Amino acid sequence: MRDLTAELVEKLDSKNATACYRVLYDGQCEICQACVAWLKTLDADNKTICLPITADALTEVDSRLKMEDCLRQLHVVTPAGEIRVGWDAVACLARLFPSTWLIGVLGARFPFRNLGRLIYGFVARNRYVLSKCRGGACRVARPETVRRQARLGAFWSCYTLGFFIRLPLVMWAGVTTATQRLSVFSRTYHRRLELLNGKLTILFLDGMLPNAVPVLFGELFTTIIYDGVAVDPGSPKMRRSLAHHLRQTTPKITKIIATHAHEEHVGNLNWLSNATGAPIYVSEMTSQFLRPFKKLPWVRSLIIGQPPDLRPPFQLLKQTVETLSTYLQVIATPGHCDDHVVLYDPKEKVLLAGDAFMGSYFATPNPDVDSRKWLVSLERVLELNIEILVEGHGHIHTLRKDIPDFPGVVIRQDPKAAISEKLDYLRWLREQIEAGFQEHLPTRVVEATCFPWGRRTSWESCATDECIRLLSLGHFSRTELVRSFVRTNRDPLPTVYEARMSAGE
Repeated sequence: MRDLTAELVEKLDSKNATACYRVLYDGQCEICQACVAWLKTLDADNKTICLPITADALTEVDSRLKMEDCLRQLHVVTPAGEIRVGWDAVACLARLFPSTWLIGVLGARFPFRNLGRLIYGFVARNRYVLSKCRGGACRVARPETVRRQARLGAFWSCYTLGFFIRLPLVMWAGVTTATQRLSVFSRTYHRRLELLNGKLTILFLDGMLPNAVPVLFGELFTTIIYDGVAVDPGSPKMRRSLAHHLRQTTPKITKIIATHAHEEHVGNLNWLSNATGAPIYVSEMTSQFLRPFKKLPWVRSLIIGQPPDLRPPFQLLKQTVETLSTYLQVIATPGHCDDHVVLYDPKEKVLLAGDAFMGSYFATPNPDVDSRKWLVSLERVLELNIEILVEGHGHIHTLRKDIPDFPGVVIRQDPKAAISEKLDYLRWLREQIEAGFQEHLPTRVVEATCFPWGRRTSWESCATDECIRLLSLGHFSRTELVRSFVRTNRDPLPTVYEARMSAGE
């Protein structure tokens, strides 16, 4: 993650800091983080700047602030230079917004002021007991003190309280996200997107049960055709949709490639080959996983469909593969699964990433993910000169003007910046998880430290992530994200879920 001092300077320089209320809060405390999350939601006019307590922050904001005092209670520096402390700071902030104005006014008067100070004082005195500082989560003053005094019971109480304080925000984020996903799905239903003068075509696939995935979770299903090469032709339950696309306009397909052996990518390999006469190309490891294809857990089989075994003839991928007008480099990128490859056009600077990149934030992976390998693969990919990044599930990251806007699909972002964000996130996770297991914490506690409510993505994605956990019977979950950093079994990873299912884990 970025240096804290640089982030602090950026915050203070991003607006006229002296015209704002500067809020100094304990970045370790779930209750403080929850209240700050509400404050940021209410503060549509940017009246406040929220800063976790550090020595640098206190120096930059006001020389009168003392570390000992700030660690005891919330401190707010007003635009007039006044310092409000504890409950008085809370009441001061509440008066800034119409929806909380009455609380602020009453909170400054007897007897509500006295009651507020009493309750706030209790929380302040138990700060270190309630602080969420597990698995290396502390990054502010006195982490040793917090680690020594914080107990798991207090941790879970604080973490749970932080969740319930944010619950309305979690529910609203879930509803908003679901509405956006439904909108994107309706715009892409039965659609084909032709780009780069027809060199790149994205066929959006659907199916009765597979449609639940993009609607609920935002993961679109696609087949990508690049310069005559069809990549990842979908699952059997999307076959009718793929056939519909081929009947509408028959694209020239000279080769069929699978980036990896997951069911939504390989279920139509032989069918498409028979329909077009194009040969199939897969990596040697993918061919092993597809002959025979392992029996899927029933949830995945029901929704996506059980692919048939790969039948010969097929060819093994080499370092490059010829297209109609150029060639694609084949680059091994294990991590999402052991057999994953990406395809790169060095001339057009296009990366067909498959599932090697699934957005900068992705929290519910398959049980066969190895995030340590994924880190190495993304570092290798980052060395490429990429101007257009095409995800296996249809999203496109680019700043190029020859790629037209398509809301919900085309993301105006430098692909290398997106990959760098993903790397930063994975490195932070690795640090959290390693520290947690070094402290011999339970897996569920380590998982919680990887999703602190102070991070907006943690509570914004909470409803979706837990829905995925529920509907997949725990097969895709935040817990799997933690496990992906501590895998010790070096057998082929796509068989891991079989062991778990049979063992009842």
